[in-house]
Amino acid sequence: MAWRSKLSVSRSLSLVLLVVTGLMIVPCAPAERIPEVHGTSFANQAVNLPAALQGKAAGILVIGFSRGSREAVTGWATKIAADYRTSTVVAYYELPIVAGVPGFVRGMVLRSIKSSTPERAQHRVVPVTNDEAGWKAITHFNQPDDAYLLVVDDRGNVVWQTQGQPTDAAYAALKQQVESLKTRMVP
Repeated sequence: MAWRSKLSVSRSLSLVLLVVTGLMIVPCAPAERIPEVHGTSFANQAVNLPAALQGKAAGILVIGFSRGSREAVTGWATKIAADYRTSTVVAYYELPIVAGVPGFVRGMVLRSIKSSTPERAQHRVVPVTNDEAGWKAITHFNQPDDAYLLVVDDRGNVVWQTQGQPTDAAYAALKQQVESLKTRMVP
């Protein structure tokens, strides 16, 4: 019974945070799981999600669907890197969704994204070349130029999400979710 009370308090606090800050946070249905990704980062490292999250307390995924989303994605990535760049228990990735980009221009788009990505961050950028519909569904896609953020557990289940430009309030909410997952991790 105590867990129900804690869950109710957590939901109430989340509602107050939403009302006060005006954040766009979409509630996640139980067991919403990210689509599988079998890709290669810009540092030429194989990345398989959600498998890469196993053994981690949390994963943070920053997702962009358009060229117009790049500024917001970069803003989020800068904030996240400041706190989690060296973390051994939190993984984060930037996922440009390029599945819908026609093949004849996809290479040019990828080169453009890579050239604007600092070398130290290239291992975290993994272009997604398939299942655009699955990513749009899991992010509740509705604005092509927004950044979409997912906090996921070690199995790839979405526990929190938001979209838009980075704000201090939204980042505080993201950190709260990540820290909550970290406290659940068994040493």
